[in-house]
Amino acid sequence: MRVRVGRVRLATGAAAAVAVLVAVAAAVAAGRDGGTPAVVVTDERGRELASVPLPASGRFILQYRHSVYRAEVSETFAATGDRFRLVEVASPSEAVLDYYELDGPRAASGPGWRLEPASTPAVAALPLVATDVGRRTLVVGDRHIPLFTEGGAPAHLVLTVRR
Repeated sequence: MRVRVGRVRLATGAAAAVAVLVAVAAAVAAGRDGGTPAVVVTDERGRELASVPLPASGRFILQYRHSVYRAEVSETFAATGDRFRLVEVASPSEAVLDYYELDGPRAASGPGWRLEPASTPAVAALPLVATDVGRRTLVVGDRHIPLFTEGGAPAHLVLTVRR
């Protein structure tokens, strides 16, 4: 699995940019994804920061720490074409699932809870803010790509799928 890593510039300046670039580069081998369907991370100006090939399932995960409940959350997305939708939310805190206000089956799963939303819209882009508090991390297969800067300012990012 190859990942393309672009030049990173965040509001915190060159030091934060280097920290994010190093974190992404350390997580994956730099390279070109060769036209394979991929999750793409861009900054608020549209500059590509990372491109991670999708597995055959088309699934990827955003992990973060919920700022209100202080609980870990995993949001699983499924890509179809150049759009994707939320297909599962998992957390050790059932209150986190309530926070989403989504209908669908929910069940205890290991040490936590899992919700499969009955219906969610397919989106072409997902804007998000990655902070040191939430520690958002993109997980694709066995690759974990931190989207936050340790001790840095919030990063305004956009996730898309490229086919």
